Amino acid sequence: MQEEWDVVEILKKVRHDSLNHIQIVKGYLALEKIDKAKEALDHWTDRLRKESALSGLKGAKLPVLLLTYPYRQWPVRLEYELIGDGKSLRIEEERLAEWLENFLRKLNRSASWERENVLTLEMHFREKDTYFSFLFSGSLNDPSFLKEIEQATEEPLYIDHAEDGRNRFSFELRWNENGKGKE
Repeated sequence: MQEEWDVVEILKKVRHDSLNHIQIVKGYLALEKIDKAKEALDHWTDRLRKESALSGLKGAKLPVLLLTYPYRQWPVRLEYELIGDGKSLRIEEERLAEWLENFLRKLNRSASWERENVLTLEMHFREKDTYFSFLFSGSLNDPSFLKEIEQATEEPLYIDHAEDGRNRFSFELRWNENGKGKE
């Protein structure tokens, strides 16, 4: 997942994505489906707002990982939301990005291409309680990777409130500033 892209390659992908959005809106307008055009514009605006907030995070690895994710060929669609100002990230950003990259790689290797798979990531940035919440819905060929991820997660990171079922799982990724694991 950690491939290096040059600026021109990134701009090509962004331009292609933007033209696709414009064509969708133009298509709805040509069909005189004004409500659908507004809905498509709202969806695009919301995505750009989220990308802008993500770009404002401390460090570069985490934003680059999440901003380039949609341009990769993976069976899992990633949706994310930042809750809070993003300024209270109190863990080494590089370590967090490495953990997330490893998790996404293993999740995508385990996910089925035959069904829609969605991972929703909420990044909660609060002054006294900062954590990431994950919710997956889809189809996994091998859900055992979840136990591997949990066992491989090292302090000060830890997984909390883990729940898994058939084709669905959720957990929170938290960290203890004192390096003592769960509080």
